[in-house]
Amino acid sequence: MARLFGLFFIQMFLLNAGAFAHENIYRINALPVTSQGKATISPDKGIAGQFGSWTVSYVVGKKGIKTGGGIRVELPDAWYAGLRNSTTRLQTTDPEDNNYITAKTSNSKVLLRTIVEDEEKALLPKWDRPSIDGRTERYVFVVRVVVAKGHLKKGDVVSVVFGDRTGGSAGYLAGAISAPSRPVMVAIDQNGDNDFKLLKKLPELSALPGAASDMQVILPSQAVVGKRLQGRISLVDENANAVDHTAVFKLYLKTGAADLPVQVKMMPNRGYAEFTVTPRQVGVLRLRVRSGNFPLEAVSNPVVVTRTAPREKIYWGDIHSHSHFSWDGVGDQNFYYARFIAGLDFYALSDHSFAPRSKREQAQGRGKFGSFTPAQSAESGTDLAQEVKLSRGLNKSTWAKYSALTDRKNDPGHFVTLLAYEDSMGVPYGHRNVYFRDKPGVLAYPGQTSLPQLWKLLEKGNALTIPHHTGKMPVGIDFSIHNKDFERNIEIYSGHGLSEGYDPDNPLAFEHILFSSDARSVKPSYGQYAQDAWKKGLKLSTIASSDNHHSHPGQPQYGLTAVRSSALIRDSVFQGFYDRQTYGTTGARIILDFHVDDVAMGQTGTVNMRPAIKINIVGTDEIDWVELLRYQDGDQGFNVIKRWQPKAWEADFIYRDDDHKPGAIYYYRVRQKYKIRGRAVMAWSSPIWTVK
Repeated sequence: MARLFGLFFIQMFLLNAGAFAHENIYRINALPVTSQGKATISPDKGIAGQFGSWTVSYVVGKKGIKTGGGIRVELPDAWYAGLRNSTTRLQTTDPEDNNYITAKTSNSKVLLRTIVEDEEKALLPKWDRPSIDGRTERYVFVVRVVVAKGHLKKGDVVSVVFGDRTGGSAGYLAGAISAPSRPVMVAIDQNGDNDFKLLKKLPELSALPGAASDMQVILPSQAVVGKRLQGRISLVDENANAVDHTAVFKLYLKTGAADLPVQVKMMPNRGYAEFTVTPRQVGVLRLRVRSGNFPLEAVSNPVVVTRTAPREKIYWGDIHSHSHFSWDGVGDQNFYYARFIAGLDFYALSDHSFAPRSKREQAQGRGKFGSFTPAQSAESGTDLAQEVKLSRGLNKSTWAKYSALTDRKNDPGHFVTLLAYEDSMGVPYGHRNVYFRDKPGVLAYPGQTSLPQLWKLLEKGNALTIPHHTGKMPVGIDFSIHNKDFERNIEIYSGHGLSEGYDPDNPLAFEHILFSSDARSVKPSYGQYAQDAWKKGLKLSTIASSDNHHSHPGQPQYGLTAVRSSALIRDSVFQGFYDRQTYGTTGARIILDFHVDDVAMGQTGTVNMRPAIKINIVGTDEIDWVELLRYQDGDQGFNVIKRWQPKAWEADFIYRDDDHKPGAIYYYRVRQKYKIRGRAVMAWSSPIWTVK
């Protein structure tokens, strides 16, 4: 098959904060085109994540299509986004199964054969496939219809049905993410020589959000009596897409005292509404909000109200998610969603880096992400200079645009964006996310730079590397390879599951999480959980982030990081990470405080031989239990030394450790009673390290 090498252009522009705005993420360019024939799609829209049937019809042009020729059809990328962090399989073999694809023609003398190129048996395909326009990505499926017998004449119609229901199939499952109208690519091979040309005029297809099924009410975690603060209400459908219709909300006090509006209205095509509230007394403020349009009710996160402003405030963010810049990401609304729908204070888009492949590498055929060895990937000279610009990840052709986009979205005092990327290294390093204080630094590629080599290329104090989903993969991470100047945090939880310690029975363990493909917790003998890192002497504070690949960061079940910072600006937020002033939750904005004597969470210090351990929790719901854990000389691992069951929304404890040994490490974890979006709700303090 002749390969079509197209240039994938990524054009970004500033989002309008007032309404949904999608980036113009690509245009089809540098492809041979034809005006032979006409294509349409019916219907030209659908509801994201719902079954339907869509027919792409091609009216043959005057030159016809000979035997062996045919058409190729590719829906917009978003239409292949699966309900989990993967794609949805297309198939031509089982008329009773989902996503059954067929083709027919109005010419009874012509026999057609329908193929899904690179069809996979896996229910949730995760690997890359070539697109009609030359890209190689996860969210790509091409349907080919071949004229097996006879030839098509001018005016004949070829109909390709996505989700043929005549055999009992439920139909085609529209992509899980909503998206505006995008081109449906249709390419024509008239002569049977595999020389496909793209139709000059293409039909377009859009995916609309469904009805609202969940509501969030988001407030700052801290406030001062008499000073106004801004709140936000957001509505999403069952696939976390921001809804596009109007809504009216009624606001009530649940706890505390404040001046607040009686009613708030959400305008169309926004997905959120903003309001102001003024606290009137010290304590914990919570609001209850009801929707007048939908049977939805929600309670806000708690706000701790004080007389004077604290020196440092708690800010919330998701610093690990992906977009169309990654070969395995889809969507373009990350920044809008993070700021206005998830209501984050800070956010880092962390797309995959991936070395551009030369024409020789591309000619070797399809390859799975990360499968190229250093020898293959490190081509130099003329070959690499003739790279094919594929959208498989961040490389020298996209790094500047990506960095500029992150800079444009940064709004000091309101919404902080951190420049970051993921370097998915293999064994023994694991996946590392790289973060920069302000200006972009080196962009490293998997397989080309070792972790120690990367640290040498980074600037101390201005970059961090954070290990990701260590309890899942890759197997064989070695925590003894460590650099305290760059490694100061660890991801204890993500959308994938829990990396605290080996506990396959935990409801948040990888075995029980439907996030991506099925996974299992790494065996404890490999020693690559957060607890293992702490036992080895690594001083790492906890964080949690989503690793969402569908441009929906900051969801309340996939992980959020709380950082204590003196100001909502890049430098201060980054410094909070550097100083280990962080903790992680599953996504609920639970407020944690923790001291051992006078040593604060995330810090190291000298304590008494019978230290006072002080725990303060302000929950988003009823707190089911709290466990205090300790590791010290003579222990095999971390042990629960105290467990409380407060059965209240707030809890304060002081515990004296009579068995303390100098050098002990302490941290605690919290579980609330009720789940959020099907997941248990937890929070993990960062450790406190005592001096020997």
